[in-house]
Amino acid sequence: MSNSNISIETLPFRISSVRYFGVIVRMLLRQWWSVALLLLTLMIAATCFDVRFGIVILMFLFIILPLILFFVYYNYALRPEAFYSVTEKAVHINKEGIDCIYDSKQRNVLHWNDVKRIVVTPEGYQLFTGNYTYFYIPRDAFADKDTIDIFEQTFIYSVIS
Repeated sequence: MSNSNISIETLPFRISSVRYFGVIVRMLLRQWWSVALLLLTLMIAATCFDVRFGIVILMFLFIILPLILFFVYYNYALRPEAFYSVTEKAVHINKEGIDCIYDSKQRNVLHWNDVKRIVVTPEGYQLFTGNYTYFYIPRDAFADKDTIDIFEQTFIYSVIS
């Protein structure tokens, strides 16, 4: 069987939006943790000299931090890959890319040449199309182990190479 004829369809699945967004936040924190720690340390040190800086810490926590989270959510979690990751759908995988069967319609979500990198975890596959945008396919969405092996050998390894 040639690679051009292989087509896989998964079982219906979805992930929670909290789980999807949590991966994005963890990646951002992994990259920017030192800046956040430096700001927090400076504000706590300033509060020791003047209690009014405690109010600035609270303003940062309740005004600035929610705005930053909204900005991250708006820029990364509202993309088509994110939408189709968190909705109930079945996925049709072929040589061109990934199509989602959602609301009784098949929609093209991802082309293989748009995939920048793939992260394989014990729970599933994260197909990154940007730094913080990805399409998620859990392992339990596949019907059996043979289908997972075909997916990995035919599609994942060809995209990685």
